[in-house]
Amino acid sequence: MLTTDSKLPSPRTFPILSLYVHLLDNYRDWLLDRLHRGVGTHVVTLNAEMSMMAEKNLALNQAIQAADLVIPDGAGIIIYMRLRGLKHQRCPGIELAASLIEKIGQSSLSDSLCFFGGTPETIERAAQAWQKKFPNLSILAQNGYITGDSEVDWKQTLQIKQPKIIFVGIGVPRQELWIKENRALCPNSIWIGVGGSFDIWAGNKSRAPKWLRNNNLEWSYRLYQEPWRWRRMLSLPQFFWRSLLAASQNSFNS
Repeated sequence: MLTTDSKLPSPRTFPILSLYVHLLDNYRDWLLDRLHRGVGTHVVTLNAEMSMMAEKNLALNQAIQAADLVIPDGAGIIIYMRLRGLKHQRCPGIELAASLIEKIGQSSLSDSLCFFGGTPETIERAAQAWQKKFPNLSILAQNGYITGDSEVDWKQTLQIKQPKIIFVGIGVPRQELWIKENRALCPNSIWIGVGGSFDIWAGNKSRAPKWLRNNNLEWSYRLYQEPWRWRRMLSLPQFFWRSLLAASQNSFNS
């Protein structure tokens, strides 16, 4: 769902199975523009695994449909678009998040950030790593292992502090559902689901080498680091097969 504002660029949309992505040349600047205008934004970083999950999870599907910005995060999404004649740059969520933090850290802005997710040790190291690079950053950090009264207290803290950008890394689909349910706590903030980014920022894990990322093979490195994910990775060939079927149907109909 896009907020109508004549002062903001209007991203085009492109259908991805039952979902869509928004097409922009510069996602970071679009979000910074909304940040400075106080336009609340829910960002979803869509990949093939999430797309297939949304086929079976109605709540997740609805959360993605309701988001203000859906970016093409995964290689499968880019391949899907290319099969339909559209070439577009992949926008990894971790890189978008990092570019926002860097831009704020390099400026004289006092906009506060929020890191929510990971273990207590991970979230603390991730926040410290960024504050070491940019000492002027104000980062509100909370681990993702909270329930009951602790979660109620955390929501109250968000409502009081009103951080400008909130990075939520509590896994798919939980993070998308949590943002949809709670974004009204900070209605003028940018909310972004960042998955396992905190682990990488904390130094627990590393990203794939650049040559793998450039060749749309980052998923293989993630599977190497987390072999327990192999069942979830089965969604990748399913998504690819769906892409081929949809592409062939479009060719036949044309």
